Amino acid sequence: MIKGVPTAKDKTLKEGLGGSFSYFELGKPLEITRILEGEDLPGYNELARYIFFTATHSQLDEGKIDQRKNFIGESSEYLVYLFYRPDLTYLKSTALTLDMAGSLGEFKGKKRLVFAPAKYMDAQQLLDHHIEFAQLPFEIYKLAK
Repeated sequence: MIKGVPTAKDKTLKEGLGGSFSYFELGKPLEITRILEGEDLPGYNELARYIFFTATHSQLDEGKIDQRKNFIGESSEYLVYLFYRPDLTYLKSTALTLDMAGSLGEFKGKKRLVFAPAKYMDAQQLLDHHIEFAQLPFEIYKLAK
């Protein structure tokens, strides 16, 4: 129908309607109740996909993920970082610090969007490092039973 149906009698259908078609595969849903119970914490890439799309409205290129550098991708506006492991102990003991901000490298013109469980930086320090901080949802690392 997009390109037309050559055998159609209707002129509009014969010429086609134009437009495009997109096909997407959806991943496993993040089930908040299981996460609250400390079960099924999403893997790094799984959470990265969700966060990146939610924050930037862009599709994540998983080939650009560098978990060692906590880098998950780049949008037209941001360089996006994720400090996360599917481990409650890590999540309860990790916060964005000045050292961690420094490890992101030099500012290259795009604001840095950083997701982490917590932060030990004030508003001025975040501004100085060109960081927009986004706290990971508390529900993801709430105390397990």
